[in-house]
Amino acid sequence: MDNSFLLDAMDWSYSRVSSFDQCPRMFYLTYLLCKDRQDNAFAQWGTLAHSLLEQYYRGQVELWDLSVLYEEEYADAVTEQFPFPKLEDSYYSRGREYFDNFSGQLADETDVLAVEDRYTSTLHGIPVVGVIDLVLRNPSGLIVCDHKSRGKWKSKEERRKYLRQLDLYALRVKEQYGEWPSELWFNKFREGILDREPFHLSTVKEDADWFLRSIDNIYAAKKFPAKPDRFFCDYLCSVRKYCKHSGNQ
Repeated sequence: MDNSFLLDAMDWSYSRVSSFDQCPRMFYLTYLLCKDRQDNAFAQWGTLAHSLLEQYYRGQVELWDLSVLYEEEYADAVTEQFPFPKLEDSYYSRGREYFDNFSGQLADETDVLAVEDRYTSTLHGIPVVGVIDLVLRNPSGLIVCDHKSRGKWKSKEERRKYLRQLDLYALRVKEQYGEWPSELWFNKFREGILDREPFHLSTVKEDADWFLRSIDNIYAAKKFPAKPDRFFCDYLCSVRKYCKHSGNQ
């Protein structure tokens, strides 16, 4: 089947390209067949925390209200079930602890330049979209910051994979502000850790090449096989009810 006409109409983002790496079948069901997506408790929990941080950095809520809002909004925000009750208890407690102890500043930032910056751009003629959680400035320069709900990195390779997203965001920052960021930050609120990485221009080229090469691979794909992973297939995949590899089918 020729999917070129569907792909030609697509705006490309890190999440779309990385979903193909995660599981070509998921990409096919999500973006080519446009199946309805099912949320999961982990994503809903992360979305709640993102929302509260966004409201705070926009000046819509006060620092001392964050914990109260977290408690009040949790039940309506997290409607899917965690795999185990103890896991839900852990996530809930981590979120409460984070907002209880949040000082109002991540580190040494001095200015907030953008919050939830939704942008449209191009990369070598390819339409690109993205959302940068925060663009900050400190004495060293600009900072790209992404709020992350995941726990400890499984490996250096996994961390490097997620840095690709921030490198793509760095292209937007250069376009918007006329200068490259000095640092890339992961605000890992589940762990209460700020993971800082110095910006490297060399990896931006490397990651832009990966992004464009991945899109070429998607265009060239004749089949979209599944990459089964028991936990991901059963609890995380947004199109799990349509896939035989999920116990939710």
